[in-house]
Amino acid sequence: MPSIGRKLTYSYVLISLITVLVLESLFGMAIYQYYVSGMSQTLVNHAEASATMYDKYAPAGTIDDKAAYIYENMKVDENALVEVYGPNRQFIIDNTGNKSSHVTLGKDYEEALLGDTAIWRGRTKTNESIMSVSVPLKDRDQVVGVLRYVSSMAPAHSVMRSNAVMALILGLTILLVAALLGYMMSHRILVPIKDLIRVTQEVTAGNLTVKAKRYYHDEIGHLANVFNKMTDEIQRSNQAKTDFISSISHELRTPLTSIKGWAETIDDNIKDDETVQLGIDIIDRETNRLIHLVNDLLDFSKLQSHRIELNIDTLWLDDLLKGIYHQFAAKANQENVIMRLHLDSQEPIILADEDRLRQVLINIIDNSFKFVKGRPNAEIIIQSHMLDDQVVITIEDNGPGMSSEELVRVKEKFYKGSTKQSGTGLGLSIANEIVELHKGTLYIDSIRGIGTKVSVVLPIADRDLEDSMMTDTASKRKSTDA
Repeated sequence: MPSIGRKLTYSYVLISLITVLVLESLFGMAIYQYYVSGMSQTLVNHAEASATMYDKYAPAGTIDDKAAYIYENMKVDENALVEVYGPNRQFIIDNTGNKSSHVTLGKDYEEALLGDTAIWRGRTKTNESIMSVSVPLKDRDQVVGVLRYVSSMAPAHSVMRSNAVMALILGLTILLVAALLGYMMSHRILVPIKDLIRVTQEVTAGNLTVKAKRYYHDEIGHLANVFNKMTDEIQRSNQAKTDFISSISHELRTPLTSIKGWAETIDDNIKDDETVQLGIDIIDRETNRLIHLVNDLLDFSKLQSHRIELNIDTLWLDDLLKGIYHQFAAKANQENVIMRLHLDSQEPIILADEDRLRQVLINIIDNSFKFVKGRPNAEIIIQSHMLDDQVVITIEDNGPGMSSEELVRVKEKFYKGSTKQSGTGLGLSIANEIVELHKGTLYIDSIRGIGTKVSVVLPIADRDLEDSMMTDTASKRKSTDA
């Protein structure tokens, strides 16, 4: 399988090759056109100067006599052949003294007879590439002949060959440098990628402690950072699951051991009513504990698979809070915990699943009881107040509180912090997700040594619906009083 480094190098060299070929072709054509243009302009200047001399200063006589005058009185370019033709293609003389021409007449001759200066490129009878410039020779504004400058294209072709050789050497040098740079660049890119592959293979093999090295501050460096964060999260998740399995095993073993032990005790002391009653109470309490654990697991499973459904209906929040308060009143009295309930005077109405919202609030309050239990002046305050178009429910206790490190992670699944309290570590995570399903938010504030405050913020019902329910409630109360 071709490596990505080889592909990158090949691509870089290919792009460089195409660029060099295009630039060298354009450069070569530009040089050739410049040389040919300069050559043709020189021939045109010489030809037109000679024709002007012929028109102005040549003595009267035949074209043969005038041609001889031209050759005698002008400085002829040694590299050009200068020919004079009559009006009927008859060759008269050239600057070498020949009386017959071995150079092919081109279209420039016919154009010159029409009075124009013309340029023609072609080949001689010996297949030599030439350029010719023809100008008309006039006598009293009548064209009587053609003056023709002919030059070989061999010097231009020689220059082109020299330039081609130089361009080839330069192009090969550029390609060599491009290949070297391409290899260096691909190596620079591949080193961190190969390191990531190595680290990935180790992670796949189960080593989550290995870290990818960040070589550069670019996208690949960012990828290495993200990869390291991912392995950290996997480690944390695995650790949480390990802790959860350990915790749930302990949480299940304890009540099962109690149930089994007391079942055996009852069996052995069936006639001792006091022992039987104590055993039944303990079995009942531990069974409820097991049910709570199983319910947490079922709720967690439903939330993870998005199978949980809410039965949304209008709900008087005050009625719900009062019911929960009375539910915990006996427990508070038994555990010497002061419970307070402060309700908003506006009696907010919300759209919610009563059972699920009750589950959330009971879970939070139950946590507060766990942490204030046995503390002097233990206190739990439940209150509600309106905030714009939302209602805020707060549950505050004066328990031991949490550190900032614990507070950041307290809503994570399976997280139990440094507490030794029993539980799955799923309660607050489930509560948070249920609140979010109600389009609300769950906030937790805590200070170590002072206490914890949990706030549940929920949207209130539509004003029209709230007014309608208030009217219906008032009517029912009047009819009841009557």
